[in-house]
Amino acid sequence: MDAVTTKRLVLTGPESSGKSALSEHLAHVLGIPLALEYARFYLEEHGPHYDYDLLLTIARGHLDYQRTKAPPDAPLAVLDTDLINFKVWSEVAFGRFHPELQLALAEESNHLYLLCYPDLPWESDPLREHPHARLMLYERHKAEIERLHRPYEIIRGIGEERYRNAEAAAKRLFSN
Repeated sequence: MDAVTTKRLVLTGPESSGKSALSEHLAHVLGIPLALEYARFYLEEHGPHYDYDLLLTIARGHLDYQRTKAPPDAPLAVLDTDLINFKVWSEVAFGRFHPELQLALAEESNHLYLLCYPDLPWESDPLREHPHARLMLYERHKAEIERLHRPYEIIRGIGEERYRNAEAAAKRLFSN
């Protein structure tokens, strides 16, 4: 199958906005493959310190991991973040985004987005860096999705309401 016939539902947005929990929930409810956030696995194993070059290495690993967990021939899959997250991360941390990744981002044309609004309480975590910049990060994710003209819906709500909103939005995006 090609990018036109496959769809990838991407959970994106700022830190501590429920992406991972929603990703797992949606993959389970919809019965489709899930690729969790590779950067978290990498940084938990190797430590929280990174630079511009290491971010490129992590992003390459992320792409390989996603191809393994959400095979290209799977018609539908859920992704906990994609290269938009790496772009925002890299630009905030280093003021630039690697050209190799920019090209790869343009190729992710089968991605549909659930953009998580930062209306959940902040949960501290050694890998999270911006407790007071979540709205700014949200706006950067939104601007990039819109720049790429990708379909998206904003997910808001607390608890079960957030899960119901995400389920309904996922079904709408997959049906278009």
